[in-house]
Amino acid sequence: MTSLQTRLSAGLITVLAVLTTLVVVIGGYSLRQMAENFVAARLEHDLESVLVAFSFDANGQPRLATDRLNATFHQPYSGHYYQIETADQEICSRSLWDVDLALPPLAANHTTRAFITGPQNQHLLLVGRTFRVNNQLVRIVVTEDFTPLATGLKHLLLEFSLIAVLAFGALLLLQRLIVRRGLAPLEQVRRELPRLGCGEITHLSIHAPDEVRPLVAELNRLLELMNQRQRRTRQSLGNLAHALKTPLTVLSQLANQPPAASDGKAWWHDLRTQIEHIRRLTERELKRARIVGGGTPGQRVLLAQEVTDLVETLRRIHRDCSLCFELRIAPNSVFPGDRDDLLELLGNLLDNACQWARKAVRLTVGVDASVIRLQVEDDGPGCPPDQLDLLRQRGARIDESRAGHGLGLAIISDIVAQYKGSLRLDRSEALGGLLAEVALPLPAGSRP
Repeated sequence: MTSLQTRLSAGLITVLAVLTTLVVVIGGYSLRQMAENFVAARLEHDLESVLVAFSFDANGQPRLATDRLNATFHQPYSGHYYQIETADQEICSRSLWDVDLALPPLAANHTTRAFITGPQNQHLLLVGRTFRVNNQLVRIVVTEDFTPLATGLKHLLLEFSLIAVLAFGALLLLQRLIVRRGLAPLEQVRRELPRLGCGEITHLSIHAPDEVRPLVAELNRLLELMNQRQRRTRQSLGNLAHALKTPLTVLSQLANQPPAASDGKAWWHDLRTQIEHIRRLTERELKRARIVGGGTPGQRVLLAQEVTDLVETLRRIHRDCSLCFELRIAPNSVFPGDRDDLLELLGNLLDNACQWARKAVRLTVGVDASVIRLQVEDDGPGCPPDQLDLLRQRGARIDESRAGHGLGLAIISDIVAQYKGSLRLDRSEALGGLLAEVALPLPAGSRP
C-alpha cells in the first residue's frame, strides 16, 4: 500500500468502524440499564405497597390486605408477582397460582435486584429485601416480567444499529470527499511531474499545502539550478569554440607555412603564443565550468581549516615577498556551498592581494543574520576609483607589467553571481590598498 490517499482512507475507515461499534454497544447497554432502572423503581414502589399492606394479628399470624394492592397481582401469570416469607409461613400473590419463586439471598440493609425465571419461562426482574416487622424477619420480593420490554429494546437496538450503519456509510462518503479535496494539491503535483519530465513545463506549481511546500520549492530551486548550469555549460562551450577559432586559424596557417631559416625564431614565438592562448582559454572555461554554486542542500565548509591550508600554500608561492597574513575568522564559521568554489573564490582574492601587497594581507570573515561577508585587504598601491569597474571585466589588467591573465576577478564575479551574492571593490581604510568584499546570502537552514 503506497498511496497516501489509500492509507488515510483505511485509517479513517478503521476509526469510524470502531467508533460506530462502540456507539452501538454502549448505546444498547445504556438503553437496557435505563429500562432496568425504570422497572426497578416501579418495583420498589410495589415493594413498599406490599410492606404497608402486610402485618401480624394478635396471635402473631401474618396478614395481608390484598385490596390495597395493584389488581395485576390477581391476574394469573401476569408477570407481576409478590412473595412473602416469614419464619414459618409463606404468602404468594394470586397471579402465581401454586408456583413458588426461587428467591436469591436477601439483605436487610439494601434492596436486592436480580433476574430470575418465573412461570412459563418468564424473564422476571426481581426486587426484594428483608424487613423486621414486630421483631420478626420478613422477606418480601416483587417481580415484573421483563420480556416485553426486552423485546422492545431489541427492536429499538436494531433500528439504532441500522441508523448507525447508514451514518457510517454517509461518514465514509464524507471522509472520502474530505481526503480527496485535502490531497488535491498533491494530486496536482503528481500530474505535473510527468509534464515536467516531458518538458511541457519548467517548474512545479507552488500552490501546495504547507507540509510539502518546502519540498516543491526545493525541487523548483534545483530545477532552476540545473537550467542555470546547462545554460552556463552551453555558453562556456560556445565561448570556447568561438574563442578557439582565431588561434586555430593561426596555427593552421603556421602549419602550412614552414619557417625559413632566417625567421625560425619568429615562427616558434608565434606558435608558442597561440598555444599559450589556447591553454589560457581552456583554463578559463574549465574554471567557469567547475563552479558548483549552492546546489546541494546541507553543504557546509568550515572556513578556519580551509583558509589555514590555503594561506600556507600562498606563503610558499609568494615566499620571496615575506608577506604577513592576518586572519580574522569567527569560530565555527561555515561557508554555505561547495568547497572547490570556496577555494577558487578565496584563492583568487588572496592571490591577487599577494601580488600587489607590500607586506600585509588581511582576511576578515563576518557572519550576521542572513549574510556571510569575506573581506580581503592589502597594503599595496590600490586602484584608482575611476578604474575599479574596469577590474570586473574579463581579461582587464591595470598594470601590464605584472604577471597574470586578468581573469581572477572575472572568475570571482562568476562565483558570486552563481551564489546570488555581491562583490564590492574599494580602497582599504586600514591598509591603504585594495579592498575586495564578497557578500553571500545564507540559506535559511544555516542562519545563526
